[in-house]
Amino acid sequence: MVYFHVNLLPRKQHITVVEIIHLLPYSLKLSAKSMKFRSCWLIFTLIGLSLTSCGQQKSSQEIAETVKNSIVLISYQNEGGHGTGFIVPGPTGVCTVLTARHVVEGRSLNLQTNDQQLHKTDSIQTSSNLDLAVVTFPSAGEKCPYPSLNLGDSDRVKETDQIYISGFPDRVGGGKLVRQFVRGSVSGLDVLEQGYGISYDASTFGGMSGGPVLDTSGKVVAVHGKTDAQIVADLQSQQASLSPQQQAALQQAATRVAGGVQINTYKWGIPIKTYQANQSWENQPIAKADYTKLQQLLAGGKWKEADEETNNKMLEVAGRQKEGWLDDDRENFSCPDLRAMDRLWVKYSDGRFGFSVQKQIYQSLGGTKEYDIKVWVAYAEAIGWKQKGEKGELLSDSQLTFNTNAPRGHLPFTWVGNWSWQNILLLCRDL
Repeated sequence: MVYFHVNLLPRKQHITVVEIIHLLPYSLKLSAKSMKFRSCWLIFTLIGLSLTSCGQQKSSQEIAETVKNSIVLISYQNEGGHGTGFIVPGPTGVCTVLTARHVVEGRSLNLQTNDQQLHKTDSIQTSSNLDLAVVTFPSAGEKCPYPSLNLGDSDRVKETDQIYISGFPDRVGGGKLVRQFVRGSVSGLDVLEQGYGISYDASTFGGMSGGPVLDTSGKVVAVHGKTDAQIVADLQSQQASLSPQQQAALQQAATRVAGGVQINTYKWGIPIKTYQANQSWENQPIAKADYTKLQQLLAGGKWKEADEETNNKMLEVAGRQKEGWLDDDRENFSCPDLRAMDRLWVKYSDGRFGFSVQKQIYQSLGGTKEYDIKVWVAYAEAIGWKQKGEKGELLSDSQLTFNTNAPRGHLPFTWVGNWSWQNILLLCRDL
């Protein structure tokens, strides 16, 4: 018996009628009666396969129509600015919104769906090492009334593939935000910090961060995040912790951005497979406090007030406002809150201040959890908490420098009682 086998390669999206006709002669030498039966079977089988394969692709209009009821506008209660998110499968009783971490971290949120309904945030969960976050809001019933987008296979994305992005771009002068649906093409595949792995050329703008990146079948293959220039800026704030090779690559990228090369026209997304492979972080503890005020103070360059607010938030998180100081609470202090405060300090000081900056300096001097007076003195002098060569205690609060001319790692000071400073620095591994 002779078998005729048609292999539909992954890259082949459909079989044309012309190709079907060309295939028929290769059904080999069969009897007339058998040929008639088998040829008819072959034609209908191939046509069926062709139609099925073609059905995997959708027109841009179909994708835009499918996506619109799943997009969520994420704005802030006490400040301007906004971001985008989209509905994904999640637990019953809530609607689950996937977005970028930098869109939601340290803020009180407003969530608005396409039907103009406002929703109260139920929970906010952020990844510690990926620029991803999941926000939930209560559902009227067990099933979320808003459709979740289908998640695709980001491993199959190739350069030059066509993609679509939907979100709410900023509007000059304010006014009503209008959801946009734009087309682009994949320009590169690489592995960067914070989970970024797919770059593309598309007309996206601020406010669209956290929106879905979709393939031609309408499935999500990435979460839209940042431009090349923004990623370079983020890496510059972490430059001290990068390897020599990473620092060299960063310098080259920074030179291109500064030189006016259009590197910042390329946008980056986090592959959806990265989200799926790391969903365990969704069940981890989340930040307890609201850091909107701290964000506003840091954005305004009010360093002294921000230092005081950080001190207050640390006491709030530990439940020690009444005592006004911390003691044995250090081992149980919330890492998500420590990270949330740190990221705000690092962001608004361009990498000059923050807990993670202090930790890097402390460890570079040989610091560990074990108290070492020599290391401690060297550390305090390095960040400007103590005059070099001078004996005695640390500088008082009034003697600190509350501006960006201060030594690297000078802030936050946040001295909240008899608490060895190295414990807070080394408390969280991924700080």
